[in-house]
Amino acid sequence: MRIIDILKSALANLMRNKTRTILTMIAILIGTFTISLVGGLNVGVNTFMDEMLESAGGEDTLIIFPEAMNGFGMGSEPALYNPEAPAEGMDLDAIGSVAGIESVESFVSLAVDYITRADEQMYVLPVATIPESITIQLEAGEQLNQQSNDFEVLLALEYIEVLGFSSYENAVGETVAIAASNALGEQQIIEVTIVGVREPSFINNGFTLANDALAYEINRINEYGLPDAMQGQVFTAQARFDLSLTDQQLEDVKEELLELGYVAQTLEDQVGMMADVINAITAVLILFAAISLLAASFGIINTLYMSVGERTREIGLMKAMGLSRFKVFAVFSWEATLIGFFGAILGVLGAMGAGSVINQVATDTFLEGLPSMTLIQFSMSVVVMIMLLIMLIAFLAGTLPARRASKLDPITALRIE
Repeated sequence: MRIIDILKSALANLMRNKTRTILTMIAILIGTFTISLVGGLNVGVNTFMDEMLESAGGEDTLIIFPEAMNGFGMGSEPALYNPEAPAEGMDLDAIGSVAGIESVESFVSLAVDYITRADEQMYVLPVATIPESITIQLEAGEQLNQQSNDFEVLLALEYIEVLGFSSYENAVGETVAIAASNALGEQQIIEVTIVGVREPSFINNGFTLANDALAYEINRINEYGLPDAMQGQVFTAQARFDLSLTDQQLEDVKEELLELGYVAQTLEDQVGMMADVINAITAVLILFAAISLLAASFGIINTLYMSVGERTREIGLMKAMGLSRFKVFAVFSWEATLIGFFGAILGVLGAMGAGSVINQVATDTFLEGLPSMTLIQFSMSVVVMIMLLIMLIAFLAGTLPARRASKLDPITALRIE
């Protein structure tokens, strides 16, 4: 009996009781559908974050801030106040002396009162700076020129409509006014040029980004009137590290900075925390899907045990005609595997169809501001892996009834009515 004959026999046997076979396949289908959909969500989110990291650059940049600003996790306690600890901000010289750090500079703290256009409605404006090594994804315009003495911003797209611009492109090159106040409560107006409109991103999302010239001007205004001891304090810094450092050496740099009282994170670390949360959520959902597959495997066992009982005489006849135990085992194993195959392929196709609908709904609703993100993506390698896994589970579930069929004594089996 050739392999093709075994497959034909397995298919024919499955069709003997279509209802039972279909119900068993549906159980497999549900588990496969859930795993595929959740896996597609995981691939979609992680692909988006990988693309964002790749396009952003900044591979050699560390964002550094005092450990006290890092908060504390569940089960830990706030640090005790130390009156002897220095009151000033970060020590940039100490950070720069760490082996592996090539340069370090402060992040300028910015406080802007509002933004307006042509003295019309005023809107609150969160502003931040960004390392020159990081590229911001733009809807229109160009990157900030950090060497320019002109005041430039990358405007958050939420301000386009409220400021009266008809499109992203029309906003580029236009001038808007922002107001900043000093410690004496005096407000100054700064004319700034919009050089670009930024896409939504996990990097300073919702913030309008200022070039260095504008950042230092806002900071100068903010600090005017403060006591000398409170001026020029640094609470966040950016450092460039040697890209030739291995992962372990980079961890050693972070550990040495931690001993100095500073937490250091790469852009990948910051985005990676979001990825860890997504991965944890999808892992839980996949676990529930795995439970449904476990239940489906018992359905396969039950289906094939019933099939063995119904076909005992047939099995005895096949063995009496010289069919080996291995080939009898193969017939029933292939029946189980085919149940897994058809259930898996239907589940994957169903997940792909549902994924397309979900992606369309997401793009039109809650992901409208992230046009470059495809929420659910299906990788061919992941799909093939899922299908092979489901078929393996089905095969293993079918081994018990297949083994029982292969061990039947042909004389005993032929006597059964």
